[in-house]
Amino acid sequence: MSGGFPHVHLGPNAEAEPGSVPRSYRLTVLLERVTEWEAVAIAREVADVLAAAGIAIRGEDETVRSVIGVQPHPWPVGPATAEELIGAEHILVPKSVPQTPDLSQDYSPN
Repeated sequence: MSGGFPHVHLGPNAEAEPGSVPRSYRLTVLLERVTEWEAVAIAREVADVLAAAGIAIRGEDETVRSVIGVQPHPWPVGPATAEELIGAEHILVPKSVPQTPDLSQDYSPN
């Protein structure tokens, strides 16, 4: 499992190759210090990814294959494996990606 930005991969199956048998999964995403606007924007981006991957409402029969809910939730006190994530097979913690200095802002390597 690679691609995209580097992230911290935790959980009991972090080192294992993900299974290939189709079944239902719940993705739990906890966001701290975001506005409702930001949360809905992120949910829309996830919905776009699901649609592009073919994991959305199917065309003719309107079968729902994914649902995204946005609701307020208290930030857990403790590590990423807090009670909300107990039982998760994989836990991904997004990492910030270092940005190069803005050379137009009086940057000097000396």
